[in-house]
Amino acid sequence: MRFLALMGSGENSPIMVTPHQKIIKATGKDLNPINLSTPYGFQENKDELSAKIEKYFEVNVGTKITTSEDNEADLARANWVFAGPGSPTYTLRNWQSSGTHNALQKVLDRGSVVLASAAAMSIGAKVMPVYEMYKVGDDPYWIDGINLLESATGIRAAVIAHYNNAQGGTHDTRFCFAGEKRMKVLEELLPADTAILGIDEHTGIAFNLEDGSAEVFGKGVITFKTKSETKTFAGKETLSIGDLRI
Repeated sequence: MRFLALMGSGENSPIMVTPHQKIIKATGKDLNPINLSTPYGFQENKDELSAKIEKYFEVNVGTKITTSEDNEADLARANWVFAGPGSPTYTLRNWQSSGTHNALQKVLDRGSVVLASAAAMSIGAKVMPVYEMYKVGDDPYWIDGINLLESATGIRAAVIAHYNNAQGGTHDTRFCFAGEKRMKVLEELLPADTAILGIDEHTGIAFNLEDGSAEVFGKGVITFKTKSETKTFAGKETLSIGDLRI
């Protein structure tokens, strides 16, 4: 079977072991699984992060994976691909320039792609530049994403990971550190034909590209928000992909 799975955070935590195992088992044999290091490729500790991800999948999930830096040959062989935390805009820029966004679509034609955090955010119709707003101080704005989500599922949305983040303590860091004030501006700037797909931390959704269903898993909820309505779906709920289309 073929899946596109998105996670809000916790992709290498105990709670995500079972979802990873279920998707890997259902995808089948000859996975040639890889971890794409692009999202954190700018970090000085990228090798350490790759080793940590590889160990998690081998020890906890029971699947040995290798790390690839957007290698075209690796992607052409892979039937299961994972990518996770880092910078959404860095990921987007590099996947566009390398053609990885097209390669990922080909993977979905034959297998599964599991994306978390920054990687998940980069595949929407619009992408929120998290670091540019939260760390640099840019005014709220969107940039065009690779829109793999819509091409795979028909869902036109901006993906927001860490939707219920509470790390700020004394200040609002919900909506992937944007906070409510910035989020309201972003919602106004979003085109009417584009929804928000918010994914709580330690939460995810697996789109079954064979039968058109979607399963929510993890601790929190998935939020689907348009200009006119808001829907939420909790862990263990199964829905139709059509429920997340405008």
